[in-house]
Amino acid sequence: MLKLGRKVVTAVTDNFDFLTQHPLFETLDDDELIALDAICEEYEFDDGAVLAYQRDMADRLYIVKSGRLFAVTVDERGIARDSRSYFAGDWFGDEWLFVPGAHPATVKAAGDGRLLIIEGSKFLHFLDQNPAALEKLEPEYDTTGEFIGGLTEAAWEEAQKSRIKADKRSAAIKLLPDELVELRVRRSRWYLLLRILLPAVLLLTLPLWLIFFINTTPPESFWQGTARWLAPLLLVLVLGVWLVFQLLDWSNDYFVITNKHLAHHEFSLRTFRTTVIKIPIDQIQSVTVVKPTLIANLFNFGTARVTTAAQTAAVYFDNIDDPRQVEDVLNRLRARVKALDEALAQTMMRRSVEGHFHVQTGYDVVADDEDEDEEETAVPAKKTLADRWAAFKRRYQGRVEDGSVITYRKHFFVLLEVTKWPIAGFLLLTAINWVLITIFAFTIGQLTAVDIIVGLVLFGWLVWQVEDWRNDTFQLTDRYVIDIDRKPFGFGESRKQAELSNVQNINSDRPNLLATVFNYGNVIIDTAGAQADIVFETVSDPNQVQSDIFRRRDRYRRQQAIKQGDQRRKEYAVLLDVYKQATEQEKIPQRTPTEENASYEG
Repeated sequence: MLKLGRKVVTAVTDNFDFLTQHPLFETLDDDELIALDAICEEYEFDDGAVLAYQRDMADRLYIVKSGRLFAVTVDERGIARDSRSYFAGDWFGDEWLFVPGAHPATVKAAGDGRLLIIEGSKFLHFLDQNPAALEKLEPEYDTTGEFIGGLTEAAWEEAQKSRIKADKRSAAIKLLPDELVELRVRRSRWYLLLRILLPAVLLLTLPLWLIFFINTTPPESFWQGTARWLAPLLLVLVLGVWLVFQLLDWSNDYFVITNKHLAHHEFSLRTFRTTVIKIPIDQIQSVTVVKPTLIANLFNFGTARVTTAAQTAAVYFDNIDDPRQVEDVLNRLRARVKALDEALAQTMMRRSVEGHFHVQTGYDVVADDEDEDEEETAVPAKKTLADRWAAFKRRYQGRVEDGSVITYRKHFFVLLEVTKWPIAGFLLLTAINWVLITIFAFTIGQLTAVDIIVGLVLFGWLVWQVEDWRNDTFQLTDRYVIDIDRKPFGFGESRKQAELSNVQNINSDRPNLLATVFNYGNVIIDTAGAQADIVFETVSDPNQVQSDIFRRRDRYRRQQAIKQGDQRRKEYAVLLDVYKQATEQEKIPQRTPTEENASYEG
């Protein structure tokens, strides 16, 4: 990751024309190129400027607009092992748009020039807004097989993982914008075969046996009436339903491993319960592969047992084909996370040292020639009926995002549940008054004070229940997850919260058919160090809530890591400064013996 300064908004006519003719993006349409131009950052560099250091964090695409860059890779002994030049129009790092890595070489400027840079996070957002653009970036080759444009093969391979997010199964677990699918599996077909073997065999044999049995019975028996054709039909129907049930139950369970999480989506057709278990990669401690039977070994299916740092013992990827691939993918991702942490640490240390010594980088952002428009004082507009309706919906809707705080409420069905008795009371009171007026010729003025009192009591009860539902909220801030149980009209409040850094696993659960159909359920937040886990109960779209919490958790942990390391890196920079001063003043004696000052015994 380079410290390249602030973002620049360049003129569309400048970089837009360059991108239009560039082989990487020339297949995009004008609207897509305008959107891409908006996320490009342009820099100018001087001769000898170092634009990237080997083993530093790499999370962006570099396109040479003018000039020449020279990249050199050295080994542990400092010997150059590889080198290449990048001229105007060349690019490198397109695979880092999809997954961050470490710079394999140190890149220097061989002369003055300009450079376009696109950050990976911004590019993924661009693809979310322009989903058709990715297909247009497929690698292109001429008739001789020479590469002529589009993404490189390495980048295209990573891009395919991004495309998997559009799949219905992956979309159901609400992947993050920068999340790529590394592995997606369901339970083995051999496991399915074992599940459907009995109903399939019975379906093929039992109806035939029943038909034979009916045909061999005496003509006057029970089986010669309507049962002659109805019994086999019912038997086929029952066995067919059993067979289809097993197929559907198998098809709705799957496992997904991304570059950030592993997820298990389980749907029980018996109870219509949907459960999504989602665990961050950094919480994984070990992976064990088990093939418990001879059949499992013969057909290469079994279980991958993933142990986590959370209070729950383990997560099972059970009865899947080639469970060893789960171990391989998770080990590769854990190694990648470790390498990225090391690259980020080196990058942050370099920034700290360069900042302390005021190092001139030799490159800078291209200034915008256009003057910023002066801000005009906005005259507050009068609230319309639509504005008031929008404010009303925000007051009662299930998810409200206000600045950095996201507030969730229980689903609307919970409101119907808690208000059913006061509403029933209103209906009963209305029915009684209707009978009194229509049958006994009562007038409205003759209705007793009891009706008025009961009506007021029911109205008060209804208002209380609505406010009690509205005040029971769950909040997600930049630092905490909070469960707030507040009584109406200020009669009391209880609050439970946990810091995002303590959040480990987050599971979502839609417990029944109604919850599955109308997409509401519980979000169980497994925390470390808290007295009890936090549960967001009966919230709308629990998978979205789960995704929101993971997104905030990851961002908070990154901020914490940077903040905690800043002071330490500043101390290291000061230490280097003091050492440099002491060395320049020759206050530090020679520590390694030389032939001149070494003494030898003869």
